Amino acid sequence: MQDDEANPSLALGLYRVSVLVGCIFLITCLFWDMFSATAAVNRLSAAANNFHYTERCDSNGNLIDTGEPNCVDLGDYLLINGPVLKALRRACAYGSTPAMLILEKGKASRIEIARVEKSLAWRVTNKVSGPC
Repeated sequence: MQDDEANPSLALGLYRVSVLVGCIFLITCLFWDMFSATAAVNRLSAAANNFHYTERCDSNGNLIDTGEPNCVDLGDYLLINGPVLKALRRACAYGSTPAMLILEKGKASRIEIARVEKSLAWRVTNKVSGPC
């Protein structure tokens, strides 16, 4: 952007600075939405609430006969949807240990949350569990 004048005006300088700050803000928001644990938990929670469950589990991942359907086998994980979103990690890969993950910010790593989210997306897309 070139001006007819040799020196740009103060208003034009402020305009350029405000556009630069706005672009930096938008890029920062985009990266936060893509890579933060809070955003990952929010995406997983929304996907889990919209999923059609067929199995019933207690809070420890054991199958039960009564109650609302609230769990799904994702291959590497057993996702349990309840007041607190949980996932039972299975020892499928060499070196991984079984564990119960509470999928909340600060209680599970962003990487684990993303893996459960990808497993749920695989299940939704392919209608079968991923390999274990």
